[in-house]
Amino acid sequence: MRSSRNSLKRLKELGWWYQHFTLPCGLRTGDGQEPAYDPELRWNLFKELIPADLTGKTVLDLGGCSGYFSIQMKLRGAARCVLVEPYREFLEQARFAASEFGVEIEFVAEDAHTFCLTREEHYDYILFLGLLYHLRHPLLVIDRLAEMTRERLVVASAIIGPEKDDSEPGRDFSRADDETLLSDPAHPRLAFIENRYYGDPTNWWLPNYAALPAMLRAAGMRVVARPHAHIVVAEPEIRLGTVVYEKLVFSRYAKPGDAAVFPGPQRVDAGLWTELCLRNEAHIQREEERLEQG
Repeated sequence: MRSSRNSLKRLKELGWWYQHFTLPCGLRTGDGQEPAYDPELRWNLFKELIPADLTGKTVLDLGGCSGYFSIQMKLRGAARCVLVEPYREFLEQARFAASEFGVEIEFVAEDAHTFCLTREEHYDYILFLGLLYHLRHPLLVIDRLAEMTRERLVVASAIIGPEKDDSEPGRDFSRADDETLLSDPAHPRLAFIENRYYGDPTNWWLPNYAALPAMLRAAGMRVVARPHAHIVVAEPEIRLGTVVYEKLVFSRYAKPGDAAVFPGPQRVDAGLWTELCLRNEAHIQREEERLEQG
């Protein structure tokens, strides 16, 4: 009981969680209310495409947030798991969650762009979940992830438009096809978000249904499964290698009128974080009452 009370105290200190899941002590990190989500539901969609035994394997969890997916990979025996997350609030939550589950994870406070462009490591399994549409340069990151993947890359992304993918991979187009390229919902495309989408200033690109596999194929990957419209699993097929330069100069960027400047480690906007934490107070109170009732 003391452990549960200590965990509840720390859970309260860590504020609002984007990933809502159950800790070993029985406490939940949140009640599943939007804009948060239950990562177990997403995990159940692709977990059968990950070996049950990951002994000796390495994992990269890019944009790992509060650590749920990294923890699942470690519980399957992964020898090493690197979680990359630019928001320090979520990294602190991930450290706490990992300690609760008794697993060791390497934490990196960094933006996905700069992490991928300044590392040469390779990983057996890479998780790229719910991050693509938050990136200013998503294709650049996908190219790097394709080269960094030894066995499988799992991509999950929100999509827009109907679930149509009738385009022929590798097909050539002429100017006579311009209208098709613009209007055919089956043609891969990304919609650029200049300002905000769903009230979130960190959204930059939204792919349609056909774009996810197309971008992976263009990066030299072979799509092996699509367990859900929003999830694609791919394996390396063509490797073109890398070019390593002595110096990288990366332009910082920001949304119009938004204080956050990327890339680099971040903190959630103070006003927004306060609002989200206030939303979480009712959940913490319910958890406290549950502990009191035994």
